[in-house]
Amino acid sequence: MSSNRIATTVWTRLKQLLLQAYGLCIRVRVKGEGRIAVPLHRHFIVAANHLTGADSLVIQLALRTRLFFVTSARWLATRFTGFFMSNICDSVPADTGAGFENLAGVRKCVRTLESGGSIGIYPEGRLNREGRVDRIENGAAWLAARTGTPILPVYVRNLKLGPEPWSRPWLSEAWEGFFSVVGNLLNTDIEVVVGEPIAPLEGAAKDPDSLRSEVERLNIELRRSFDLLAEPRVVDGLSI
Repeated sequence: MSSNRIATTVWTRLKQLLLQAYGLCIRVRVKGEGRIAVPLHRHFIVAANHLTGADSLVIQLALRTRLFFVTSARWLATRFTGFFMSNICDSVPADTGAGFENLAGVRKCVRTLESGGSIGIYPEGRLNREGRVDRIENGAAWLAARTGTPILPVYVRNLKLGPEPWSRPWLSEAWEGFFSVVGNLLNTDIEVVVGEPIAPLEGAAKDPDSLRSEVERLNIELRRSFDLLAEPRVVDGLSI
């Protein structure tokens, strides 16, 4: 791990205060946490299903850990939202399939992981209000193989969904996020289920073929984890 440290700014403190305040207004049950130490004692790539705009807040409250969430660049398109998402929300802009346009975001993710920070990512690259993870893009697996960082799958349940994005001309994803955050105030039924960490193989990034093979393997393991977490079963003696 790099000797570099993740910077703590006045905006970081403000984010912590806002999260604490939000945490007083909801209840998040964490299940399967016996598999890891909470707050996280090491860095992870936290991969989660993406129901609604409140997910990022709920996951950080559940894990009690600062996460730098990979976020659609659309959310940072204006000066105000860009400042808010970058400084208050610790967002890293990226877009599925954007190629070289994602280089700055990818580099920030790698630097964050090498400095001991944790990344949050939605492997589907989009909202999926159905709950199950239908597809998995390569981002989480590539970062894991490239940096040697384990993937921690988590599954969020029982969030109240905001309105369907773009169901009205003005109802963007940002507005959906706002309404979902407000709509879950006083929600006492939220669950975050923690899966088994998925460790990348050592030396997986030594050449392009090895990296490609490892990304495929990690994606298969991640998909299997999400399928298990989505089913009612027993974790650490608790019926979930």
